[in-house]
Amino acid sequence: MNILTGLTAGVFMFGVAGMSSASILTFDDAISGSTSYLFDGDGDSINDVIFSTTDSGGFNTIGPGTNMTYINEPGLEGTSLLSEDLRVDFLIGAVNNLSFGFALNSDTEDDTVTFNIYDSANTLLASNSMLGLYTTTTLGTSNFPEGYLSLDFLGVASYATFDFTSDYGRYIIDNFEGTFGSTEEEEITGVPEPATLALFGLGLLGLGFIRRRSV
Repeated sequence: MNILTGLTAGVFMFGVAGMSSASILTFDDAISGSTSYLFDGDGDSINDVIFSTTDSGGFNTIGPGTNMTYINEPGLEGTSLLSEDLRVDFLIGAVNNLSFGFALNSDTEDDTVTFNIYDSANTLLASNSMLGLYTTTTLGTSNFPEGYLSLDFLGVASYATFDFTSDYGRYIIDNFEGTFGSTEEEEITGVPEPATLALFGLGLLGLGFIRRRSV
């Protein structure tokens, strides 16, 4: 029974790993004025990740300049004057960790970003707030307060929200990283792929062989 349990758990974990992929979104192809940014990680013409804003002016792509630690232009720049400044949806889900660099259009180190991660039932999986701080760059002090937020979570994320504060009402993010589900596969928590089922079958055959040897 213990052997069977171990085999089943191993196959399940193999299936989850096979249905996800790590990606870094640099926003290099973002279109200024658009209210959404779409990412198709597996090239199947179905978007895995969708960033969106309710700001009718959409996003900008020009940010704080080159004298920054966590931002490499172009990034995704928007207003920080909304109740929900930015939202990202994961079509097939995201797991384990989400992280990104950010900068705030401020003169002080008093402003923040709050990042909330939710599952499909709107249950909060994880949350963190971080101050934007001036950093030391090769050119001296960064042009604007900035930071790098990395948040671990359990479960499968369906979407996440960003809320920024800044002196002059703007933020920018860059290098958004996460493990997103592939739309060419089942959901991360869904039915295993045929290859996974075949592996499970081999495991059961091996279990039968072990039992016969132990009789």
